[in-house]
Amino acid sequence: MVMDQKPFRTYELGGGLAFLTGRLPAFLVWTPQLFVEAWQLHPEARPTIFLHGRHVTIPRWQQAYGADYHFSGQTSHAEPVPAILEPILRWATEAVHPQLNGVLLNWYDGPDQYIGPHRDSVKNMIKGVPIVTISFGETRTFRLSLGGERRDFPAENGTVFVIPQETNRVWKHAVPKSTRYTGRRISVTIRGFARP
Repeated sequence: MVMDQKPFRTYELGGGLAFLTGRLPAFLVWTPQLFVEAWQLHPEARPTIFLHGRHVTIPRWQQAYGADYHFSGQTSHAEPVPAILEPILRWATEAVHPQLNGVLLNWYDGPDQYIGPHRDSVKNMIKGVPIVTISFGETRTFRLSLGGERRDFPAENGTVFVIPQETNRVWKHAVPKSTRYTGRRISVTIRGFARP
């Protein structure tokens, strides 16, 4: 990893694996007006994925920007990176890794929208480039799990999580659903993809 680790706190997970947390610089955290602008980007329909031998509609909205993202038997076809995401992507390339180039947004609204335990697909990803997730809006739980072990982290507005690829291969992560979630959250996940 190329990142400057000063703004990040490292959590050792054992076996030489780590998970890092930090904060987006204050000037990049969306104002309520910018959050509404980003919220309006979400597609009308929620995508379907191939899970346990059948097609299911995922419980959130999703859209890729800058680079296609292939996972669970489907492809999130990328649109150009919108202006609202450009400063965040630029910061990630400077603070974390210069080869980060693809953005995936997930929009969560209320208690029934979530993402279950999973490992990110690394198809077409550049080896060694970490996965960066930035949270906006309502605070939710970001959960790492390995077997029966769980580590919970608050995904607050402006929180940054960095998952090295080695950690992603071993630990699953999730944003579980809960009846206490009544607001909206947007996650901005940034990855490094090899260009075709």
